[in-house]
Amino acid sequence: MYNRLFEEGKIGKVVLKNRLVMSPMGCGLANLDGTPTEDMLAFYEARAIGGAGLIIPEITRINDVHGAGLMRQLSVTKDRHIEPLARLAQVVHRHGSRIFIQLHHPGRETVSALLGGQPVVAPSPIPCKVSKQETRGLTTEEIEEIIKQFIDGAARVQKAGCDGVELHAAHGYLLHQFLSPYTNKRDDEYGGSFENRLRIVTDIIAGIRKACGPDFVVGVRLSVEEFLDKTGVTEEYLHIQDGIKISMVLEQAGIDFIDVSCGLYETGMTCVEPISFPQGWRRDLLAAIKNHVTIPVIGVSVIREPAVAEKFLEEGVVDFVSMGRSWIADEEWGKKVLEGREDQLRKCVSCLRCFESLSEYNAAGLPPECSLNPRYARERKYGDLVQDIKGHRAVVVGGGPAGMCAAQTLAQRGVEVILLDRHSELGGMVNLAKIPPRKERLQWIADYYNREFSRLGVEVRLNTEATAETILACKPDAVILATGSSSIVPGRIPGINGGNVFTAESVLSGKADLKGKRVTLIGAGLTGLETAEYLCGRGNKVTIVDMAEKPAPNGNRTNVADVCGRLEKAGAVYLLGHSLKEITPEGVVLEKLEIQEEVFAASDAVVLSLGFLPDQSLLQSLQAEGVPVKIIGSALKDGTIAPAVRTGFEAGRELFAEKEKTPSFLITGEDMANFGRISLMDNQEGIYISYLTDPEAVARILPPPLKPFSMPVVTLSVCRVKNPTFADDYYEAILGVYATYGKSLGLYPLGLVLGGPGSEMAVQCGRDNGSIPKKSGAEFVIRKNGDMITAGVTRRGTQLVEATVRSGEYNNPMAAALYQYPAAGKQTFGGGFYFHFDRIPDEKGTSHFTNGALLMNQCEYNYQAWEPGFATLNLTSSVDDPWGELPINTIIGGAYSKNSLLVHKLNLMEKLDADEIVPYLLTGRYDRTAFMETGRI
Repeated sequence: MYNRLFEEGKIGKVVLKNRLVMSPMGCGLANLDGTPTEDMLAFYEARAIGGAGLIIPEITRINDVHGAGLMRQLSVTKDRHIEPLARLAQVVHRHGSRIFIQLHHPGRETVSALLGGQPVVAPSPIPCKVSKQETRGLTTEEIEEIIKQFIDGAARVQKAGCDGVELHAAHGYLLHQFLSPYTNKRDDEYGGSFENRLRIVTDIIAGIRKACGPDFVVGVRLSVEEFLDKTGVTEEYLHIQDGIKISMVLEQAGIDFIDVSCGLYETGMTCVEPISFPQGWRRDLLAAIKNHVTIPVIGVSVIREPAVAEKFLEEGVVDFVSMGRSWIADEEWGKKVLEGREDQLRKCVSCLRCFESLSEYNAAGLPPECSLNPRYARERKYGDLVQDIKGHRAVVVGGGPAGMCAAQTLAQRGVEVILLDRHSELGGMVNLAKIPPRKERLQWIADYYNREFSRLGVEVRLNTEATAETILACKPDAVILATGSSSIVPGRIPGINGGNVFTAESVLSGKADLKGKRVTLIGAGLTGLETAEYLCGRGNKVTIVDMAEKPAPNGNRTNVADVCGRLEKAGAVYLLGHSLKEITPEGVVLEKLEIQEEVFAASDAVVLSLGFLPDQSLLQSLQAEGVPVKIIGSALKDGTIAPAVRTGFEAGRELFAEKEKTPSFLITGEDMANFGRISLMDNQEGIYISYLTDPEAVARILPPPLKPFSMPVVTLSVCRVKNPTFADDYYEAILGVYATYGKSLGLYPLGLVLGGPGSEMAVQCGRDNGSIPKKSGAEFVIRKNGDMITAGVTRRGTQLVEATVRSGEYNNPMAAALYQYPAAGKQTFGGGFYFHFDRIPDEKGTSHFTNGALLMNQCEYNYQAWEPGFATLNLTSSVDDPWGELPINTIIGGAYSKNSLLVHKLNLMEKLDADEIVPYLLTGRYDRTAFMETGRI
């Protein structure tokens, strides 16, 4: 049916199996050292399996000093990146797909924090109006060095076995900044005239050709139009005619393809479009370039459906159709279309959650998320679904995104599913979200699940009010409550229950008809703004009130700018920095917070958009009947589609699945002994490694009242303590994760194992180790051979730790600035959290825990040596020692250290109920022998 989509194509000497390209997008899955993680390999392999003919991964760094665009991005700055990059090429190639690497330098479009606090760089010292960073102009020598770095990076890509490179000269990044007269005000050989502005790019192309030969594919991603007039810019910038001229020059310079795009950060919604942009909107830009060059043109244009892609190829608009978010929403996009399963496509709705979550989560080392595809960036973590072979039946209550995803996932596993919903159609709150202008595409969500339920045999009962009785009548083995949420109506406001007060939900559902009235809308979140736009479209005069100083401060910047631009044209009025005090039949009484002055706004109707409260009204009645119940979606926590879908998927994935059992045992009086004391660990020598882990794992293991730190940082130390005050010399390894208590930040140790002559005494004495299983009997290896340090820890036949640190620089080149590492001659201070309990044995010799307390020690570290290093690390769990419980997402860096540690004192943070806390500490952490070895518990 789609013959052009699936015909072979050729770029340079590289033959592609079809015309489908996965465009480059940041996914935040690289290690901090710029190498691909196992998660990244799984992510791109899934798209190769799913039918992409060409995959161009995310921005790839060529400069470590001022070239970081993301906390976690690929890098080709060093030869050690070649072998890991070859693994990425191999997983793509094994499925018949090809891979080009996009070489990138952000220039001014990055943040100083990623560069260790130094200014960002650009052709000219003109700050970006979006990132607003201190900006300096590059010297001629620095430009020449950057040219060399692009060339060297391409050579490494070729050595890794990749099929080509793409130079990123779009979206306002460094090469684009040189091309545009808007950002390039230089008067040397790299600025001024048209030819000079192109020089950096043409020099890079010539250098790559010389280094890699004529057959290695080289292309350019190019913004052919900047649209800056839309922002009020009157000075010179790139228009489509300039884009055509640049494309023709680049073809003459010897490139093999042009990947056409548009915009820059200051016109960001033309780069990464919100839902209001229609499919194929870039058609004229693409056709303009195609009509003036003879080399292949790759083009992206919000393409979501194969018919649109096929038409672009048939009409000669492009040679290859590039899609980004479509491959995020459905990793099997190409395969499904090829196999005639178009009705199974999970089509991207352009909500921008992927883009938003990348910015939101990347600094913490977390993967982004998709509103439709819960497996996005978690392909390896989730793996294949476990089939249910016991004939279970589940009832899902609620047909919103969470409930629909849970029902689909259960049905895919073979579970019999009955879905109950009180409405006449599936979709839940999405049915309201699709009502405002330009959001009709959200209907695709319910359409997709309706088709899936027919295919999978899910029994859907609409117009059905779920009660405990109707649910139990279905005879379920388990129930999933996706009952959503209800609008918040604060009862303390005088007049809140008046006949002129409505909710955004009632307005969008059509229950409240306010056409033509003056409306005051309370709440300038994204839902409120979209409701305001809907009302403006119905002839209402709308005033938007919020306590915040700007609209939707927590909303996606692009989506907010998009709707606010239309609200401005529609004449909506904002009263920001105002709180609601009273509602009267004539309008609302507000308080202007800055001056605490009352303001009256006349209106005929008041619409509340203040968020939602989870609906868990069925929970207790079902639990009283002994039915297993799982709550998901906004019934669990008010939020957006993405977390709702993910909780639905996880519930559907885990229900009825066998789980690993954790050990359980009795603690007797003879297992308890010994005490801890404040101590000095003098003359320590060994390695330290930090890494980022899964925040869900941290949340799972942290006992209350500790809370996860904003970044899930884990530290490992493996060292020899040569002169402790309480024992002979010994070896120890400590694994801990950073946590907070109130405003205090400290390390929560998960495990400590010891070996060597003084280890038995060190188990009995030393620091108050409270909750950590302080165990002896470990075997240690710490060897330093030149600049390479090797460390290993084995206990009871299992190698718990296998680590290396090569002195030089951290895995992340900016780690020293980002994480404030120590240095030789430096004194630092820190602390750790520990739990303490008294043990009272009864007449049978069984210990009971009382007088629980959370303690925090205060430590002083004095460093005689600290050699930064590139670290590798493997952690393994055994039955006795669960050291692999916090998975290694990416390593920050390591070091070889000589230091002395003095514990000053222990502070009592909080008294605790032992009966509540002890179960958190025991499960899966101790074996019987460990209790005989443990100091204070």
